[in-house]
Amino acid sequence: MEKKVKYDYAFKLECVELVLKQHFTDGYVSKLKQIPRWNIRKWISFYKAYGEIGLLPRINQSYSAEFKLKVLKTIEKESLSL
Repeated sequence: MEKKVKYDYAFKLECVELVLKQHFTDGYVSKLKQIPRWNIRKWISFYKAYGEIGLLPRINQSYSAEFKLKVLKTIEKESLSL
């Protein structure tokens, strides 16, 4: 099950390109597009780290029961803290 996406890929890319390629500040773009400034900063950091793929929605991972049990046994066996 995917989470609801508030801003689509094209919109994020447009905001990032406004800041990086057209040399606007993230505060200016935030006021222009009426979105929180921290969103733009987060998108820029993902864009710099991963490229355009970093702006795509992430899918939540789900782990199998076997994997979870293996992790719990390892924690107990090696006396690791939860």
